[in-house]
Amino acid sequence: MNDPRHPRQRPASTRLAASRVIFVVLACAALAGCGVRLETPPPAEPSPDAVEQVRARTVDDALQLEADATALLAAAPPQPVQAVLTDVAAFSTQHAEQLGGEYVSGLPTPTATTTPSAPPAPTVEALLADLAGSWSTAATDADAVADADLARLVASVAVARSELAARLSAATSLPVPQETADDTTPAPAPSPAADGPSAADLDALALVHDQAGFGFEVVAAKLSGDQRSAATASADQHRRAGGDWARAAGSAGTPQDPRRAAYTLPTGMDDPAVAQGTARSLETSVADTYATVVARVPAGKRAPYVDGLRRATVAARAWGATPVAFPGLPERAQPAPAG
Repeated sequence: MNDPRHPRQRPASTRLAASRVIFVVLACAALAGCGVRLETPPPAEPSPDAVEQVRARTVDDALQLEADATALLAAAPPQPVQAVLTDVAAFSTQHAEQLGGEYVSGLPTPTATTTPSAPPAPTVEALLADLAGSWSTAATDADAVADADLARLVASVAVARSELAARLSAATSLPVPQETADDTTPAPAPSPAADGPSAADLDALALVHDQAGFGFEVVAAKLSGDQRSAATASADQHRRAGGDWARAAGSAGTPQDPRRAAYTLPTGMDDPAVAQGTARSLETSVADTYATVVARVPAGKRAPYVDGLRRATVAARAWGATPVAFPGLPERAQPAPAG
């Protein structure tokens, strides 16, 4: 039995460990008092998710297109090419801005161990290929990205790049690379699938196409020659599309059928300029509706509606529509420069 008058001594190892703990605590306190802190690992760059990857990729492509077009403009190319390059630079700048710009984490940039070589000087041929390639990439991303609003915006950017590629090809007589879609592919097919557009969205497409069909019938009656033939062909195409979408929605021939017997058109249709302006407006309305539906369709099901946006934009341009940075997105239109 232990004698309470003589407490048992702690082992030497225990006393030594306690002394070490006290030493460490005192040392840390001393360092803190001197403003010295223990070294911690540097913060790591966050990993972007799939949505951010799409946004960043579309921004990076826009910035590269803007830089290349600006460099080519410095060489004072002939006017037909210069006008397109000016739009490539301006539209790409708007694309990058509306997408949120380049991501900056605020973390220190690692010091380069080697001096990067200067990139090759851009050429019109290379820019045309980049427009076509980035159109294809953006169209694929618009179909696949989970964020519906971003999908609609990226789809518009894709169509703008497709249009710029077509215009640059026409201005330079260079062929458009194969990555850019053409009008030999089938038109969007109405889809009543459960995971596709809602009946209301299908009805919206039926209505806008039927209205365009009616409008082009009137336009054809007011024009002559090739313009009359083109308007007649457009009227037939839109009337058929309106019927197809109404049947896909299940509303064709029912009281819910959105199509009407007649639609209001601008006054002064006897003036060819008014008739042509009406044709542009009709196709632009079709483009706007397809862009809206893009945001309402699940990822993986949007490709036909992105293509519908592209086709309507091409058709509007054929009637003289002014190129815009965001086809189908009138709310993102930039004011025209003063003067």
